Amino acid sequence: MTNSSFENNIGIIGLGVLGSAIAENFINKNISIKGFDINKKVFEKLTSDKIKAYNSIDKISSNCNFLITSLPSETSLINVCKSLIKKDNLIIIETSTLPLDCKLEARNILLEKNITIFDAPLSGNRIAALEGKLSAYLSGDYKNKEEIQKILEVFCQKVTDVGNFGNGTIMKLIGNILNLVHNAVSAEVIGLGIKSGLDPKIIHDAISGTFSSSGVFENRGKLMVEEDYDKEGMNFSTPLKDSTFITDLSKKYMMPLPIYQVALQYYYAAVAQGHTNKDAASVLKAIENNANIIRK
Repeated sequence: MTNSSFENNIGIIGLGVLGSAIAENFINKNISIKGFDINKKVFEKLTSDKIKAYNSIDKISSNCNFLITSLPSETSLINVCKSLIKKDNLIIIETSTLPLDCKLEARNILLEKNITIFDAPLSGNRIAALEGKLSAYLSGDYKNKEEIQKILEVFCQKVTDVGNFGNGTIMKLIGNILNLVHNAVSAEVIGLGIKSGLDPKIIHDAISGTFSSSGVFENRGKLMVEEDYDKEGMNFSTPLKDSTFITDLSKKYMMPLPIYQVALQYYYAAVAQGHTNKDAASVLKAIENNANIIRK
């Protein structure tokens, strides 16, 4: 599937923090797309003749064969699905992180309109999205699946087919457990090292690239070392929102997650201490406060 076959065929509904970064990948690769968002101001930042703004969901859906949805809430996804026109050749690529029950409800609504939907949530933040380094967990019926994968590869460095519809959401939620725990334990490691007299940069340099390291440690750990929490890749609203979905999933299957739940407490502490809109790496600030750590 070549870029030319994308031209004037793809729309994005939801041009917020992540959706706008996805749009920029298409624009930067000279692929024409269409866009819709209830906040019209988002188009002020997407100033390119490669993106055409639409003022309603029915209009953008009538002019596209593929629609990528990047939405903030369950209500927004259901409202979008109800607003879509009935169109046999329309395919929705749903990339939001939302509960599985919501995705299944969306699919049922669209089935009545003969619209196909793929569940393909994304792993990564806005910084990763701008660099084309997101990962996607693609799930759904096999018809057109290869074509959907090619579209996702415009803004993702890795696309994994995880099977039946809904498996993408489950994969995203269990992956988010690792993200949160790795972030919290990275902060513990750097915090203990600092309090023991080690230079934080040396801690990061020594562990990075070793068996003990992780992608979270190497990326978020760097922000912790530099105390660069204003370079927001993902503030606390996202992991706290997702924590409800993860807890519900674990309750549904009676799967205990004690390590995750303990790590989550650092996030509550960071928000309580006023770091809500900082990057989630600032959990280290909460740990420093709790342990009376004073950097030299």
